[in-house]
This record gives sequence, C-alpha cells and structure tokens, in this order.
Amino acid sequence: MANSHTQASATWHLKRGSEKKFRLGHPWVFSSELAYSPKGVLPGQLVELRDYADGFLAIGYGHPNSLISFRTLSFQKNVSIDADFFAQKFTLASRARSLSGVGQESHRLSFAEGDFLPGLIIDRFFTATPEGGQVFVVQTPTAGMDRLLGEILSGIEKFNAQEGRVSWQKTAIVVANDSKSRLMEGLTADPKRLEKSFDGFQPEAARVLIQPSRLGLAPLVFDVDFIGGQKTGFFLDQRSNIELAARSARGLILDAKNKGRSVKILDLFCYVGQWGAQLAHLARAEGVKAEVTIVDASMKALELAKANVERHGGIATIEKRDVLEDIKTFENGGFDIVICDPPAFVKKKKDLPTGTQAYFKLNREALRKTMPGGLFVSCSCSGLFGEAEFREMLSRVAVANDRRVRWVARGSHSADHPQRPEFPQGTYLKSWMGIVDS
Repeated sequence: MANSHTQASATWHLKRGSEKKFRLGHPWVFSSELAYSPKGVLPGQLVELRDYADGFLAIGYGHPNSLISFRTLSFQKNVSIDADFFAQKFTLASRARSLSGVGQESHRLSFAEGDFLPGLIIDRFFTATPEGGQVFVVQTPTAGMDRLLGEILSGIEKFNAQEGRVSWQKTAIVVANDSKSRLMEGLTADPKRLEKSFDGFQPEAARVLIQPSRLGLAPLVFDVDFIGGQKTGFFLDQRSNIELAARSARGLILDAKNKGRSVKILDLFCYVGQWGAQLAHLARAEGVKAEVTIVDASMKALELAKANVERHGGIATIEKRDVLEDIKTFENGGFDIVICDPPAFVKKKKDLPTGTQAYFKLNREALRKTMPGGLFVSCSCSGLFGEAEFREMLSRVAVANDRRVRWVARGSHSADHPQRPEFPQGTYLKSWMGIVDS
C-alpha cells in the first residue's frame, strides 16, 4: 500500500486560462499561473494539480520558493510515485534507446523532462571488463527528485531485475549531486558518493564502453573518473555530433593518407578526450597517424584524455591552458580538424551579453587555427544561447576572419537525449560543422 511520501498530499489550482499551455503537454507550471500562493508545502512535496474548475490535471511535485512551482510526474489520477513507478519509466526509456540504436553501449537512461521525469538524470555506463558490469550515475538537482531518491534507487534495482541484462551483483551506483544548481532549490551541493559497488570496480579510474561514430568500428574503451570528474563523468550527448563530424573527417584523413602525412587535430576543452580519441580511432582504421593536441584547464582531465587518445591510436600532446585566454598561442592554419566544444558560457539570462562575446572571441580564434580545406566544428551547450544567436555568432566569426566556410552539417542531442516539441527548454546542444575554403 502506498505511503504518504509517494502520494500527493496537497492540491493546487491553476488560474483560469493558464491550463492551455499545460494541456498541450508543457511539464512546468510557474508561480504566476497558480490561482493562489504556493506557500504551505515543503520543497519537493507531491502535489495534485487541478484546473480552475477543479478538474484533475496531473500529479507532480511543488516548490513554494521557486519560479517553477510545479513539475509534472504523471497525468494519471491517484498514482503512487514509488519504486514501481520509476521502474516502469526506466523500462520505457530503455526501450526507446534500444529502438534508436543507442542502447547497446553506455547511454543516458533518463533525460529529465525528455523522459517525463523532470529533475532526474541517469547515465548508464557498461564497463569494459571480461565479466561485464555496469554503473548507474544518478543526479537529482531538484527538491522533488531529491526527496524521492530512495524510491529512484529502488526503481533502478527493480528495472534491472526485470530487464535481466546485467547482474545486480555486477552493478555500481554513483550519486552525483555536487551541482551548484541544487542551491537554487534549497539543497546542498554534496560530494559525489559511491552508493553501491562491486568487486574490482574503481570509481575514480573506471573503464567504460562508448559507442563509436557508427562507421563499422568496434566499441571504444574510455577511462573516466566518476567521483572527481565533471557531471556524470562523460558527456554522452555528443555521440551523434561526433558521428556527423566523422563523415567529413574521414575524407580529410584519406587526403592526408594520399599525401603521406599525419592528420592534425586540435581538441579544445577536451575533457576526457572523446572527440580526439574517436577521430584518432577513425584515422588508425584508415592507416593514418593522428596528432591530437588536447587542451583543457584540468590536468586530471588531460591525463585521462591522453590515455584515451593514445589507446585509440593517436599521438597526444597535452596543453594545460585557459583556452579563452591562451588560444592565440596555437598556430594559425596549423590543424586539419579543430573541435571547439566549450562549457556553457550562458547559464542565466543576465549572462547573455558576456557569454555571446565569449563565444565570438573563442570561435574567431578557433577558426583561425583551421587550415584551408580543413574541418571546423563549433558547439554550444548553453540552452539560453539559442540556435538563432549561435548562427549569427558563426556568421560574424567568418566575416571577422574574412574566411569562407561551407557549413556541411548541423547537430544536436544524441538519441538518448529525447526532445519534446512542447518543451523547448529541454533543447540545449547545438553543433555546426564546416569546411573552411580559405
């Protein structure tokens, strides 16, 4: 029988007319859309939402002190938000990954609102060991999901038992709630912790399988740090963008082969080196050496990146730099392929002017490093820096450098980061790839 923790214990009503956006599927309700003040509930408490005429709308969780007052968990009445609820959600999400062709290797299992689980991020990594193994990395940045963490962890166990793919005895769980965004929800930013482990698993020096850029190559093995690394330890959202870039990169690699030389790659903000490693892997498959210059401010990330690039056939050169400040030191026109994949420069609306300038400055210099005929890849993970702003910035960058760029591909999230058209806030990643004529 459901307990009070897993069932709605408060009821909120929308203002007249405020339900239109909600009925179209948007998962959030703002405080200004409620019929009266949301005060009186605990942050993250389960709430039943009703329209102005007292008709049932949804079950979700509320926050009395947030602009986003309500986040939807279910459109079913009297549902219990318990372990069985989460296990069912994970099963549906996992099926979508399998059907999309991204479920065999490491992937994002829960992409918050994209999987109808606002405030819940779960990445699932498969370990590169003969006996197999897996790691679930869980983030609960909102008060509602944080209150439900126990049910979520039990739901993972139930889902895993129903799926039967990997033994629970070979499963580790890392809770990665160190994000400062939790502070806005009244939560603390806590050190990452190993919730569950298995024999031989080393969370700070783990090896995981990553699906390559679908060019007939075997899964890749990456070293990651689940405790000291960023976010969940690896950025899975770039999978499809690397695949797009690899199509043009292969041509450049074959051109270098015909000329009897290596291919030179500049991987800016490399983190653990997934761009450089995958492109080096592609070059090795074609019998070409890849000289990869990996650049990051973190020496620990660079050490992991070097190991990952070299494991996949590249010659790695470490450059510990503040990329924005030091990018001018790299040779103009010195690289066949330049990857510009910075962290988010625009995290709040007030950051837009300075963030836009930072993107322009960075990309202007990065484009200069690309040799004529080379491939330039530019990315932004700032959701508030929209597609139109990104496109305009790239146009200004080309003009500022007096260079012609033929943009041959545009990318976004990989398939394990599903999108909802009624929820544009969930779309954040942009990637443009161009051949530089001159």
